[in-house]
Amino acid sequence: MADNIVGISNIRHSIWRHGHEPSLRLFRCYSDLFFFGDSSDSPERSEIFQATCVVKVLEKLGIHRYSVVGTSYGGFVAYRMAATWPERVEKVVIANSGVNMRRSDNLELLKREKMEKTEDLMLPSTAAQLWRLMALTIFRLPYMPDFFLNDFIKVGNFTLIF
Repeated sequence: MADNIVGISNIRHSIWRHGHEPSLRLFRCYSDLFFFGDSSDSPERSEIFQATCVVKVLEKLGIHRYSVVGTSYGGFVAYRMAATWPERVEKVVIANSGVNMRRSDNLELLKREKMEKTEDLMLPSTAAQLWRLMALTIFRLPYMPDFFLNDFIKVGNFTLIF
């Protein structure tokens, strides 16, 4: 049985949860990243930190060679794992991630949104932050009370609102 890491963002968790069930017969799948739900309150929220945490968990499990699959934010983590530990990562699949974006792309987005860090935009922790993120990706935002959004953020799965 091969080892496979599924690094996913909670935005698409409900889709991937059902989508990778057939893979469980062929691979050992480990999914999810920190900061979704109450997993961590660390101020360090970079994909480098995420990749390091995943690699440390795999080391503790005795897994030293693996493939990584990442979508959305998980794609950044998968990319960082492959770039930092090429001797461990056999194959990489990245979907729906802007890993080829230039720094100037992010700076332009942050300037337009009047924010300092990309993580503050992409990892919302309040209803207001989630509204802001959704406004960038959804043409007509549906009405949703803030307490629903706060609950989705707390649970770590706001896919259901889309």
